[in-house]
Amino acid sequence: MFYPHIFMLSIALFGSPERFDDSETWRPFDHPVVAQRSFTAFTRPVRTLSLNSDVSQRVVKITVDEGDLVPGRPDEMTPVAYFDSSVEQQMLRGSRIALDMARNEDLKSQLLVEQSRVAAQIALREKKRIEDLYSEGNATESDLDRVTLDEQLARTTLEVARSTKRNSESAVKVAEVEVSVVEARIERLILKAPGGWRVEQRLVEPGAGVAPGTTLLVLADLSAFEIEIPMAEDEIRSLATTPLRMQRVADDAELRGTITFVGAIPDPRTLRRRVVIRIPAEEMILEPPETGGGIEIRTVLEVADRSGGVRIPRRYLSQRLEQWLVKTQEGKTYVVTPVRFDDSAWIVLPGELPGGAVLIEP
Repeated sequence: MFYPHIFMLSIALFGSPERFDDSETWRPFDHPVVAQRSFTAFTRPVRTLSLNSDVSQRVVKITVDEGDLVPGRPDEMTPVAYFDSSVEQQMLRGSRIALDMARNEDLKSQLLVEQSRVAAQIALREKKRIEDLYSEGNATESDLDRVTLDEQLARTTLEVARSTKRNSESAVKVAEVEVSVVEARIERLILKAPGGWRVEQRLVEPGAGVAPGTTLLVLADLSAFEIEIPMAEDEIRSLATTPLRMQRVADDAELRGTITFVGAIPDPRTLRRRVVIRIPAEEMILEPPETGGGIEIRTVLEVADRSGGVRIPRRYLSQRLEQWLVKTQEGKTYVVTPVRFDDSAWIVLPGELPGGAVLIEP
């Protein structure tokens, strides 16, 4: 299993140096002071899977070894480990024989129903014929009683045959369920893994007996990787407006990733929340024996400085005694507080300067 090791470095930069054009106006709030936060984390596979035994049984075959990729397409489950199923196979053989016997009985009952139905029709016709003869005086009452009894017996025999047919149908269903149960038991003795996943650990060898819950194989999905970074609230807010730059520490290669998860529960000690970033495998240029896991990644995020400072070129500032002043297009003058100077502009606290102010040279 890969466990993330995360380090964080926060560097306050009062605006990165930049060259300004010679425009006649300046919008200071378009150039806020930012703090550059740098985080270091290690990649891990996007998904891992432990194949565990559900039964107490002996392992007879494992088809993959450590480092192998599971055969098959990513959307397919491929058998990779087999338990001893000799007893279950014999049970399946017996269940299938019982199913064949039940189906034969069902066929026999179907034939009996057809035979009884024909006999009932004949008995009914005979009863009607004797009734006609009796009404004409050409048959005795004894003859009428006899055919009436025969017709009733034929109807009873038909109903018994139909009941037997329903019972035989139920017996077939019971036998089919028995076969399905044994097949399911055999299916549980075969462990399957997603196609394309890599075997990270093989913990059991053929011939070993295992108990329920024993891990046989540990697999990893190397189609993508992810890093996990604990971030503060202001850093998470900045993710919506500021691109997150990522580099591999070893060679400074630029990487692209996607934020897939932002936690809602903060750490009780640091009050930081989990931010998970996914990096497609195609972004990683790997040399054997590298696999993509455990690669050190540096991420850099620019966060607006909490002081609210802005950057103003020196030519838009004037000084009166100990006060530093700026002048807007409306002709109003405001007092600002310089903090420091870099190679292109002053970092100032704007004080009461309006947010939409446009400065001109004094």
